[in-house]
Amino acid sequence: MRWICLVLAVLLAAANTATASARVVREAVETAAEVSGKNLTKATRKAAQKALAEAFAKYGDDALRAARHGGLEAIRCGARYGDDFWRLTRGASPHAVRSLALHADELMPIAKRIGAEFMLLEGKAPGLGAKVVAEFGDDAARMLARTASADDIAKLAGYAGKADSPATKKLLAECYGQKGHRFLEKLDWKKIMATGLSAAAVTAAYKISDGVEEGIKTAAKENPEQFAKGVFSAVAPIVWALAVPIAIAVALVLLKYLKLRRKRSADADRNSP
Repeated sequence: MRWICLVLAVLLAAANTATASARVVREAVETAAEVSGKNLTKATRKAAQKALAEAFAKYGDDALRAARHGGLEAIRCGARYGDDFWRLTRGASPHAVRSLALHADELMPIAKRIGAEFMLLEGKAPGLGAKVVAEFGDDAARMLARTASADDIAKLAGYAGKADSPATKKLLAECYGQKGHRFLEKLDWKKIMATGLSAAAVTAAYKISDGVEEGIKTAAKENPEQFAKGVFSAVAPIVWALAVPIAIAVALVLLKYLKLRRKRSADADRNSP
């Protein structure tokens, strides 16, 4: 009797689990339909629930989360690409999951090659991941995914489109990798949009962001006395250059004043009885 009760309890628990699983799958499918903006027919609902139930059994909550964020397209991609799709969407942002689901034919080969960092890149700047990879290459795309902000990614992609050669694009990514946003600020975007981007412009922006600013900060911090002497040495010629004409001007005014005073004194002497 005890064994019979135990078996019944196990069967009841399994039935409850199956019921709960079916419920969360149904809810996820309805959410996916809302994300996709689609009205489900009885047949499409049943097919989506079946596909997602199979994915849920294998990948757990990650499959439900991908469906909720990626829409019905994510469920179809999961059925088509299997492990690769569910692995890439695990932990990815909603924007990245949705983008991958919508443009799987274009993005899946790239995402499989680069890995989770592509999903990070696409999540930061939806729609730009493939362009960044095409312009800068896989390694630079990984670096930008880790270090660049969404705004910087957009700017870099735009500048790359204006670059005069692949070498300039490579240099642009390398300089950003070393100096980040500070380097990007030194590029004249108006000029780039008007005339294009050259290696010389990239190099000049890098030197400005690196040499002048960092040199001043380092010298002032590490050797303030020497820094002060250096500043004085640099400024002294300017000071002297300004002092000489000022002194001459003051002398001329003084001479004019003394001459006028002598004249008034002489006039006073002539007019005295």
